[in-house]
Amino acid sequence: MPKLCQNQDDLLRRATPVLINHPFEHLSLQGIADACGVSLWALRYNFDNAERLFRAVATHLIDQVAAAAGYEAEPGASVRTAIAGHAAFLADLFDSEAYRGLAFLVVRNGRHHRWLEEAYEKRVVARICADFEAMVQQAGLNGGSPILVRAGVARRYFKRLETELVLSRLLPALVDGSEADREGAIKAAAAQAFEGTYLFDWQASTAA
Repeated sequence: MPKLCQNQDDLLRRATPVLINHPFEHLSLQGIADACGVSLWALRYNFDNAERLFRAVATHLIDQVAAAAGYEAEPGASVRTAIAGHAAFLADLFDSEAYRGLAFLVVRNGRHHRWLEEAYEKRVVARICADFEAMVQQAGLNGGSPILVRAGVARRYFKRLETELVLSRLLPALVDGSEADREGAIKAAAAQAFEGTYLFDWQASTAA
C-alpha cells in the first residue's frame, strides 16, 4: 500500500532515482508515485504535476552540488600545488551521487528543459570556473607574483575532467575510449590548467 508521505524532503529523496533512471517524457505523476511507493495525493499535494516535481528534483541536486563546490587551497600553496589540489577535489565532487545524478539529468533532459541547462551552467560550471581563477590568482599573490588564468582555460579544465570522470561512465557509447584512469586524468587536467596560467606584467599593462 502506498505510503501517505507528505514531507517534501522525503518525497524528493524517493523521486530522485526514479527521475534519473527513467526518461522524463515516459513518466506520469501516477507512475512516479507507484515507483516511489507513495500516494499520488502526496505528490500532487506537494508538487502539483510531474513537471514541477522534475524541477524540484533537479533544483535540489543543483543546490547539493553548489553547496559542495567550494574549495580552499592550503595556505601558502604554490599555484601548481593549488591547481593539483583543486583537480583532486573536483574529481571527488564528480564522484558524488548528487553530481552524477545532476549530470545525467542535464545530458538527457537539458535540451528540452533549457532552464536546467542554464541553471547548471550558471550555478555549477560558472561558479567553479570563477572560483578556480580566483584561487590561482590568490596562490600567485601569496607567492609574490600576479598569476592569472588565460581566457577559457578554466572551463576547458572543468569540462575535460567532467568528460573523463563523469560522462565516460554515464555515456560510455558516446565518449571515445574506456573509463578514464582517475589519477591520470587528474594529473593531466591539472598540468594542462597550469600551462594556461601566466605572469601578469603590471608595468606593461600600465604603460599600455
